[in-house]
Amino acid sequence: MLTAPGRGAIAVIRVWGPGAVAMADSAFRPVRGRRLAETPPGRLRVGRIGAGLGDEVVAVVIDEGGRPPEVEIQCHGGPAAIALVVEALGAAGAKTRSQRAWARHSAGSSLRAEASLALGSAPTVRVAEVMLDQAEGALDDEIRRALDAIPDEAIFLLDGLIERARLGTRLTAGWRVVLAGRPNVGKSRLLNALAGYDRAIVAPTPGTTRDVVTVLAAFGGWPVELADTAGLRAALDPIEAEGVALARARQRGADLVLVVLDRSEPLDDLDRAVLADHPGALVVANKLDLPAAWDDREIGAIAVSAERGDGIDALVEAVAARLVPEPPPPGSGVPSRPIHARRLGLIREWLRLGRVDRARTSLDRWLR
Repeated sequence: MLTAPGRGAIAVIRVWGPGAVAMADSAFRPVRGRRLAETPPGRLRVGRIGAGLGDEVVAVVIDEGGRPPEVEIQCHGGPAAIALVVEALGAAGAKTRSQRAWARHSAGSSLRAEASLALGSAPTVRVAEVMLDQAEGALDDEIRRALDAIPDEAIFLLDGLIERARLGTRLTAGWRVVLAGRPNVGKSRLLNALAGYDRAIVAPTPGTTRDVVTVLAAFGGWPVELADTAGLRAALDPIEAEGVALARARQRGADLVLVVLDRSEPLDDLDRAVLADHPGALVVANKLDLPAAWDDREIGAIAVSAERGDGIDALVEAVAARLVPEPPPPGSGVPSRPIHARRLGLIREWLRLGRVDRARTSLDRWLR
């Protein structure tokens, strides 16, 4: 089945392999006209498949040349309707295969098959565009260029792919961005402003946020898990102290920390301590809607108003630029799995050591 498992409006089932048309033809009952096997490729036929009345389906023979013709069947997306069609095809001699098997059959290489499967779980349109390029052979093409190149040029090409894998391996998992700062600087309100809805509780009482509050978002089209954490201070309350400990742990594991400061109040020792603890952070000066107590430009902060939304678009652009400073050009090869990066690194090492034949054999096998 080509569509994802579960209930849907329409399910798409592909019958492929030797004898595919004959198997589908024996299960398909046309509403009128000739049998499916006698229908020219590309012409849609309406009929039924399944025991009893079965399910009303649309079937089409697909003949792309170079391999046996196949049949695509569109039926209703409910589990009962799908089961009727699958059972009837099975009785005709067809065997159920996984989506992975279909992807490998249709893609022509293991890399394209992997990308085709990953495309279905792409969390954003931008990620889907990158994965679609890989499904259409962008990574295959770059590996093929490395295979045909002299060793020094091949190493250069592999270095580019290994660097791009830093992005590729995050495309479906996403990046982790954490808000940090002392209590009452507006972290929770900023999280809500970035998310576009009220995800975190906002209150004037210091220490309101005790646990880590997360939301899935997209910055520049890249998937991000955004986390609001407890205000950093020496807490006497044991529950708040546990929240501060969780906050520090989450910040240590983040890809990017946003240090949030209140520009309407003078910077204090807690603010300076947070800045010192996160030297690589993106600094956000919140409460742009209030009179400023200090100049945010002096420390390179991005001024925003989480209350009114001022500066939020600029902050989103800055976060995206920090996470992905050099987006891959359209149509470029992007390794998307950790095993891709490891294999590329190993092949590069073989080339560096002069084991050219072994490197080329591994590249060639990857393209099959």
